[in-house]
Amino acid sequence: MTETDILTRIDRLTHDRLTLCVTRSWVRPRRSQQGVVYDDTDLARLRLIVELTEDMAVNDEAVPLILNLIDEVTTLRRGMRTVEGALRAEGLGERLLARITAMQDDGRE
Repeated sequence: MTETDILTRIDRLTHDRLTLCVTRSWVRPRRSQQGVVYDDTDLARLRLIVELTEDMAVNDEAVPLILNLIDEVTTLRRGMRTVEGALRAEGLGERLLARITAMQDDGRE
């Protein structure tokens, strides 16, 4: 997606705000022969930034903190899916997940 595509798809995103997001590395579009190109991750991140700053009145100083926390959660989830897949492949997944669920139900998280 080009800059024009992004600005068309996100109603309240201005050119100045988009430039700020790129300058501060909140989004990292890649460069191609056609120029700067945005992907679906950039689009989703920019939508979130607009929601945070416009709807929730989050200030610009807090945006990178929130984005970093979301990135960490995403990385942790990806890692947990990897571990779960490995456990299932070894035949341990079902028993271990049942044990974890039982511990959570007992309040022993």
